[in-house]
Amino acid sequence: MSSAAPHLSRAAFDWFKEIEANNNRDWYLANKKRFDTQIEAPFVALLDAVTLRLQDADLPLIGSKKTMFRMNRDVRFSNDKSPYKTSVSALLTPSGTKSEADGLMYLQIGREGAFLAAGIHNATPAQLAPVRDAIIADADGFSEMLAQLKSSGLSLWAKNSLTSMPRGYAEHSDHPHAPVIRLKTVVVQKDLSPDACMSADLPEVVATFGKGAAPLLAFLRGALA
Repeated sequence: MSSAAPHLSRAAFDWFKEIEANNNRDWYLANKKRFDTQIEAPFVALLDAVTLRLQDADLPLIGSKKTMFRMNRDVRFSNDKSPYKTSVSALLTPSGTKSEADGLMYLQIGREGAFLAAGIHNATPAQLAPVRDAIIADADGFSEMLAQLKSSGLSLWAKNSLTSMPRGYAEHSDHPHAPVIRLKTVVVQKDLSPDACMSADLPEVVATFGKGAAPLLAFLRGALA
């Protein structure tokens, strides 16, 4: 495990602010050492610390330098040609790799603070079909899962939704979970302030979110197995 403190410093947030105004190769390379020591090292230490706290959870999740995303942006299909991301991010998955898609946790930290999410994001209709089928098949079990999320202060993000039932599911418009069946993104999420990211409590806060999201991740993995 890295010896760096498992939370970010004010210097890290200064770097995030500066790269927004200096998003070019020369500035990035000149300030790469700052990124390595002030952002990457403590972020990896944070992933290590969260992994340790989740090793005995109902659904252990593993994050490390291997599950971090590169800072370079793919600008081929983007109007914004800025070459670098202005935040640092990673996945935490049961296998400790980035190859999983059936329920995972995402952590991103940038100038505005941290964004935590768990579930499946921007899935295709084909990927969502078994999830929707599982909800229809066991409405009571899904209700129980939602209650477990609520007990942890979490709820499904409802903003990315179809206006009508998806193709092939019109007959289930009266299902008690029809609003969930219309979702295109099945996730729970949490935002953290910069001050929270600079607190020594950050690993515990992130791990608590992961534990709270475990019922949703277990449901998704079961549906997609």
